[in-house]
Amino acid sequence: MQNIYINILNDTLFELFYYFCWWSVFGWFLEVVVRTLETGGFENRGFLNGPFCPIYGFGVTIITHILEPIQDNFFILYISSSLICTSFELLVGILMQKIFHTKWWDYSHEKFNYKGFICLRIALLWGVGSVLVIRVVHPVILKAIHYIPHTAGNVIAAFIVFFILIDLGATLADVRNFNRRLKQVDTIGKILHDKSIALGENISDEVLSLNSKYERLSEQIRNSRIVKAFPTMKPSKYYSTFEKIKKTISYRSEKELIDEKYENLNLPIQIQKDNKNENSKISNKSSIH
Repeated sequence: MQNIYINILNDTLFELFYYFCWWSVFGWFLEVVVRTLETGGFENRGFLNGPFCPIYGFGVTIITHILEPIQDNFFILYISSSLICTSFELLVGILMQKIFHTKWWDYSHEKFNYKGFICLRIALLWGVGSVLVIRVVHPVILKAIHYIPHTAGNVIAAFIVFFILIDLGATLADVRNFNRRLKQVDTIGKILHDKSIALGENISDEVLSLNSKYERLSEQIRNSRIVKAFPTMKPSKYYSTFEKIKKTISYRSEKELIDEKYENLNLPIQIQKDNKNENSKISNKSSIH
């Protein structure tokens, strides 16, 4: 790959590949850290299962090469990088929605957003991050990649490509299973609704079996990595059914939190009761003797 030169980007394929890998891993790490701070627990972010966020890899590789000639002009660099990154995010969001029938992130709750794909606050943050990357971080990464031995680098690159392709296949299978389960839950929900109207208070074995399947599939959707990785995702099909499942997630989380607080609140009271009972037993024993 080191002998394949990409004229339009003024770099070899070897260098471009490792730029992509570095920023994909860095983007995944950044997403995980931000989400961990929000939720207090580790969640594997990104479309792929592995530690790669390709949108960061492609995005940063593009802006570092396009905007390198103007990196000394801070204002133009900031505005240009904000526009390019935001346009790229919009393009990827629309394409992924068309391909997978799902909006994977949603900024509808943000001010000055466009159809939930992009918003002003994130666009400004893209500009800040891009300036830091282009003027501070990328030059260091560029020098570090030059130290990678070509033979070993090619072997590692082949392994990474193989890993990404396997991961992509597994992820596409996960998305297909997710959509299939969501469709099944939607279909079963409608059947249960119709049967509940027809049967009234009587519950047949068929209804119980369907309800059990409904709960099992809903649980699989709730626990899927996709839902945890993209908490604001919005499927184009069966959206109302998905929202019901999400409300169940929120309700359960809130209920678990209340139960935990209740247990913590009652723990000292229970300890006091246990101590009183213990003291009472000791006092009774003493009076007997």
